[in-house]
Amino acid sequence: MRRSPEQAMISTSRFHGHAITAGFSVAVVLGLLFGVGCASAPGPAPPARLDFPAPDVGPGRPDLDKAQRQQIDKGWQALRAGDTAAARAAVARGAPSSASELLILQAEIVAGSENPVAELESLTDSHSRYAAAWLTLSVAAENEGEESIALSASIRGAELWPEERWLDRSMELYQRWVGDRIDSARAFYDDGDNESALEALEPALFLDPDSRDAVILKARVLIALEQPDRAEAALARLPRDTEVVRLSGNIAEARGDLSAAFRIYTSLPDDPKAVLLAVAIAEGEDDWLSAMNLYESLPEDRPEKGPGLRRAKLRWRISVMPEYVQEAFSSPELTRSQLAVIVVSSSPQVETMAGGQVPLLSDVMTLPSRDEILTATRLGLIESDRFLDRFHPQRPATANEVRYAVDGLAHLLELQSPRWCGGEIEGEPCIEIVEPVSGPHVSGIVIELATRKGEAQ
Repeated sequence: MRRSPEQAMISTSRFHGHAITAGFSVAVVLGLLFGVGCASAPGPAPPARLDFPAPDVGPGRPDLDKAQRQQIDKGWQALRAGDTAAARAAVARGAPSSASELLILQAEIVAGSENPVAELESLTDSHSRYAAAWLTLSVAAENEGEESIALSASIRGAELWPEERWLDRSMELYQRWVGDRIDSARAFYDDGDNESALEALEPALFLDPDSRDAVILKARVLIALEQPDRAEAALARLPRDTEVVRLSGNIAEARGDLSAAFRIYTSLPDDPKAVLLAVAIAEGEDDWLSAMNLYESLPEDRPEKGPGLRRAKLRWRISVMPEYVQEAFSSPELTRSQLAVIVVSSSPQVETMAGGQVPLLSDVMTLPSRDEILTATRLGLIESDRFLDRFHPQRPATANEVRYAVDGLAHLLELQSPRWCGGEIEGEPCIEIVEPVSGPHVSGIVIELATRKGEAQ
């Protein structure tokens, strides 16, 4: 659909805030009529500021004689006034040149009767250093919706003529068609809408396939969509810097190859993000010795280092304890004796704490967990049947017993008790204990307490 000359003028000036509409003109005239004592005829409209330069200025302009320059100048002034017919007529009477050809094509843009993208491409092919022709091609292509041509012509024109106006226009087009789309895709990705993120990225990558930000984000989106092969193909065009190598580890994880991912992450010992990703794998594999070493390698100012190292050391200590301790920590249905083992072995300092008499419990004396049970009972962490001198070690631990033992341990360690679900303040996180109680769940709570104790010290 062809636009009127007025629409074309508004289109070509919209990026500089000079679009003139009929409503705006009427408002100005009314203001003058009612704001001044006597009315006078309005003067001529000021010349429009077009989004391309005159044909006889800038780098690569053709050599013109005096008469040709006068004709081009007369045509350009007519064009800025919106009189495209007068602009064409001004140059039609002179000797033809690339400048007169460009002015005629510019008049077609302003008139909106034709869109001379093909003719302008031919002109820039034959006059490859003619900056004004490139900048005009950018405007014509933009009007036609040819983003790739418009952007590349704008960049080429700004390279030839690095004046602020043309540099700004080039950057504005790039931001609108590439940068803004990447920002939109990133917002979709952050919201978990990966399909929309991928869709938003495609036109940006079509215009700038080497955009590092777009390629990196596309790889992240494809990993989230469980398409690691496509993510790897996307990354192949980028140099293997730290972030790209780290993403390669993410791709290996997405494929389920944790060994490869661990090797990739540990190949970046100076990158804390990669080290922490390697730590997560080591912890997931119960490789606490590796986790300790990785935490040790982190810079001192990393907030994850202190608590992570204490937790890894405690987990490693537990991992080399006797079999009955391992069974307690992995038990799917925790018994009372296993609860005692977890509470005491996770916080070895409680074994030497004073308080209470050592109870006589006839049903625990032959158990390997006897010492932990006696310590937990002596310190009041788990109750026993004092009348029958029995502990009932094989009875399943209840949720109330777990909460009671953990609260007691927090008191002994001079720490705040966990926030249990049930009477919590709305909106604040809480810990829920569901029966049957599992060893991994309780050990995670207790180890977190022990880690906090290390921080307090």
